[in-house]
Amino acid sequence: MTSISAYVLTNNSEKYLAQILVQLARIAEDIVVLDSGSQDATEAICADFSTVRFLHRPLDDFKSQRNYAAAQCRYDWILFVASDEIPDADFVQSVRQLKTAGFDCDTYTVSRHWYVLGQPIVNMYPIVSPDRPIRLFDRRVASFTQDSNRVHESLRGGQREGKIGGKLFHHTMETKAEIQRKLEHYTDIAALDLLDQDKPLARWRMYLSPIGAFCKWYGIRRGYRDGRLGLYLGKYAFDYTYKKYQKARALNRRRKKMPDENSE
Repeated sequence: MTSISAYVLTNNSEKYLAQILVQLARIAEDIVVLDSGSQDATEAICADFSTVRFLHRPLDDFKSQRNYAAAQCRYDWILFVASDEIPDADFVQSVRQLKTAGFDCDTYTVSRHWYVLGQPIVNMYPIVSPDRPIRLFDRRVASFTQDSNRVHESLRGGQREGKIGGKLFHHTMETKAEIQRKLEHYTDIAALDLLDQDKPLARWRMYLSPIGAFCKWYGIRRGYRDGRLGLYLGKYAFDYTYKKYQKARALNRRRKKMPDENSE
């Protein structure tokens, strides 16, 4: 049977962490919890699991955090879930079967079902629900590479993709205050991605792109099916797009001024 490592990124993640670690402990011989500054019971929960190593690293961006976590893992096959993604029993059984039979792909996806404010949703920018993210990979061939985004990052390098059975239940953003905090945090990082990718930052994009995002996610992607929450999440898509351009433009202006400031 192939041994695997698992990791979870945490920050004040006490609500679901015990449920997640119970499931991971059934399938992973090594578990890394990489924490970026929890002030709740996250660390204490980890102490109850003999296979868990609790590590600290300040969060700069999610790509770097994931690569650091993967580097701390003892085994080349790595399973990762978010601190609010709860694997079901079928997921656990499916991974066990893969470990016994041997992995014949480089990466494996799983069906992930999203809940926002406690309600199952059709979509939340920039995903549809359910989606199929990669959650198991061979780090010898796949990683979050340098050209991956810092936020909504993607694993790259694998040639053959398989599927894990079962589901992940993703309970995210359970209050409107949390949604607003994450909106600000994610758009800080997304603005850097825009600059890295040398995306056009014309003022008209800052105003028209958010309208396009709302129309796409509320209308075309059928967010309206989620009722009042769908309208609220349509506004989230609008705000997210506006803010990432607004912040990218502000950063770009500051960067252009830096040579003049340094020459004085």
